[in-house]
Amino acid sequence: MPLEPGDLLFVGFDADNEDIAFLTTVDIPEGEVIYFTDDEWNGTNFIGNEQLIEWTVPAGGISANTVVTLDMARNTDPVISTGGSLEQLQRGDDLENQNEMFWAFQGTRDGDTVTPTNFIAVIGIEADGPTPQTPNLEGTGLTPENGALVIDGDNDYMEWTADADLTAPFTRQDLLDSILAGGSNWTVADSNQLDNPNGVGFDINLPTNVICFAGGTLILTPDGEVDIQTLRPGDMVLTEDSGPRPLSWVGSRRITRPEMEANPRLRPVRILAGALGGGLPRRDLLVSRQHRLLLSSAIAERMFGEREVLLPAIRLTALPGIFVDAEVTQVTYLHLMFDRHEIVLAEGAPAESLHTGPQAMDSITDEGREEIFTIFPELRRGDARPMARHVPDAARQKRLVARHLKNERPVLS
Repeated sequence: MPLEPGDLLFVGFDADNEDIAFLTTVDIPEGEVIYFTDDEWNGTNFIGNEQLIEWTVPAGGISANTVVTLDMARNTDPVISTGGSLEQLQRGDDLENQNEMFWAFQGTRDGDTVTPTNFIAVIGIEADGPTPQTPNLEGTGLTPENGALVIDGDNDYMEWTADADLTAPFTRQDLLDSILAGGSNWTVADSNQLDNPNGVGFDINLPTNVICFAGGTLILTPDGEVDIQTLRPGDMVLTEDSGPRPLSWVGSRRITRPEMEANPRLRPVRILAGALGGGLPRRDLLVSRQHRLLLSSAIAERMFGEREVLLPAIRLTALPGIFVDAEVTQVTYLHLMFDRHEIVLAEGAPAESLHTGPQAMDSITDEGREEIFTIFPELRRGDARPMARHVPDAARQKRLVARHLKNERPVLS
């Protein structure tokens, strides 16, 4: 069945490094053939003799919500991060030259010529100079609502950075609304101010519905540090803001090897001992990707007017000693919940307790949710609870981490 507009959406464009990233919004079956070009469309044909690449989707297909990077490093064959068959039918100028737009479409091939039959997506720059490079949507079926994204200004780097603002579960329409909105949902830069390392992929991480500590984590209590797996409701835990507080609820979820292989976003983030600064954490700390850690620094204070903010662990993986641990094959994640959102000390490092927002509640079993609703009936109504600290938007999270990295400053100081 032919793909439709918006079945994939472009989420990254790095002209200096010849990289494109796109996100699938539906499952794409194996054997599907998709073409990519940075030619200009005149309403009838592609013109310009730019790059033309044919991609055949690999065995097993590509699941919805997969970020795929197409690396077109100069003078080498293109590489796609998810595999499959790639053939470069036509070579042309680099992305920063000529048309500065990129299309995904399907069509009929005759030799090295492809006649489009259906368009899927386009990303383009609306240059402010005398020759506007705005994609012509005539005859494509693409609109700004279903798959056509044009970012104002002549920029060499564009990346969708509102991924952390999504909450799980999210829908295909949520992705369309966020990605195609452009504006503040994207980070843009000219020249070499921002770069995506060739072949590595843009820093786009869709939220998973797991927000918790890994089993074996030591949590500080009035009686010293204890293994999180021994904690029970009613046990006292030391918190940064409220001193000793009783746990209202403790939950767990075991992630098996097959689950991790099917969904790599379930793999934990490992924070090596000392990676946050000040010798913290004291031992390696394992948390889920979306679990938020407390950052405290002068840089944060200059950016947000407050020294302490919360950032998800996955945002910190740009820093040395913090990474998604692909060697972990199974893990037990545990939730700690109080009567309010708290900051606890895990391996000595400050981290959040369970915040009962929609994303976190979705990570809990039906039985667990009923237990929580029994204890806190107001949550069944969806009443919001305040966060213990400010959580910046995704773009500012990235800038905060980048400034710490550039200035070689610890995030806990």
